[in-house]
Amino acid sequence: MEIFLSIMAVAVVLRYSFKFFFNDLQDFADCAKYWFTPDIVAIFWGEWSRQYWAEMRIFFWLLLGGLSGYGAYQFLIS
Repeated sequence: MEIFLSIMAVAVVLRYSFKFFFNDLQDFADCAKYWFTPDIVAIFWGEWSRQYWAEMRIFFWLLLGGLSGYGAYQFLIS
């Protein structure tokens, strides 16, 4: 039961923090494209700085969700 509630906490936090990190779904899709593009390719394309910030936005968005799930789980088992 604790795991289910923790997953729900992650889903809620990711859902409501989405607009804070991304403008719309297309912006998220662009960031995901940069996430899967190797750094060396982005350097050759001249988009390394754009890729770096796109990866950082996705990383911190997922980190926020993961930490909220971990915090909820620790709270529920204590």
